Amino acid sequence: MKILCGALAVLSTLITASGAARAAVPAEGTSAPIRYAAASDCDKDPRNAAWCGSWWYRTTDGRRHPLSGAGRWSDAVAVSGDGRRLAYVRAKDTRLVIRDLDGRTRVSRAKAWPSRSELDVTRVTMSYDGSLVAVTCCWAGFTDHRARVYDATTGALLAKVPGVSVHDDALSFSGDGDQLLVRTYHDKPGKLSVHDLTGKRITSVVPPRLIGDNASAAALHADGRTVAVYVTGRKPAIALYDLETRRVTATFPVPASGQKVERDPADGRIAEVYTDVRLDWTGESTLRMVRKTGFKLVRVKVYDIDVATEAVVLKRGYSVAGTVAEAISGL
Repeated sequence: MKILCGALAVLSTLITASGAARAAVPAEGTSAPIRYAAASDCDKDPRNAAWCGSWWYRTTDGRRHPLSGAGRWSDAVAVSGDGRRLAYVRAKDTRLVIRDLDGRTRVSRAKAWPSRSELDVTRVTMSYDGSLVAVTCCWAGFTDHRARVYDATTGALLAKVPGVSVHDDALSFSGDGDQLLVRTYHDKPGKLSVHDLTGKRITSVVPPRLIGDNASAAALHADGRTVAVYVTGRKPAIALYDLETRRVTATFPVPASGQKVERDPADGRIAEVYTDVRLDWTGESTLRMVRKTGFKLVRVKVYDIDVATEAVVLKRGYSVAGTVAEAISGL
């Protein structure tokens, strides 16, 4: 075990009231939280899957609910990590729709993405608490459009962040919902940058390869400096990186669960395939890790991680079959 740096020992004990307020959903009239949203697969060959009807979502009580109107591409829908909200790009007019469990919705005033021809490479992302939504698009260098960040309570556009593309980069939210973490990988080495909710860049660093190569699954702590990444490979791990000291402060293993690994021809490293990982800070020293593996039968495992003690606890596991796309919460 590597000792956590001093900053982690005093990780922020406050989750800002503004972030909590944005995420609040009235208790009355709500259904059970959302476990995942999905679109069914009509084709026997999962690599050439055909859409079958609209998106739908399943709640933790096992019920399946319709979700009509969402765009028919794999990243058109996102679910908050706590399962209290979902968001999607509406097919008919490309506006962003944010929906609470009680059925209330907010719609963006303008199109979530200006070019209809680029919608099939557009991704919707939500913060763990459901307070923020981001819409990103395209390959690096393919478009000059900026990532768009919205307030999920009002549907208002908060910021436009430059240089974020779906297939080469990643955008996620800090634990308190006040900052954005952007990983750009247009040219090696990749960069990590932190932006505020106006889109202004606060920090930009070139991390070591361990962090940069794995930052597509990364989470920024509420302290604005501690980044957790999922290290892919035969022996997966969690690594912590301090943006101020530019040091890896801890690495520790997490369970492997039979995921397939291959050697990346671009850089020669061993990486997992057909695997998606979501990381969210849920407390001052706790992470939630959701790992989705497979493409014909999708297996999901949800872990709670205490980074101070390196304890990794499997909370639940389940399978999703017969789908062509899935958006997973942390439940």
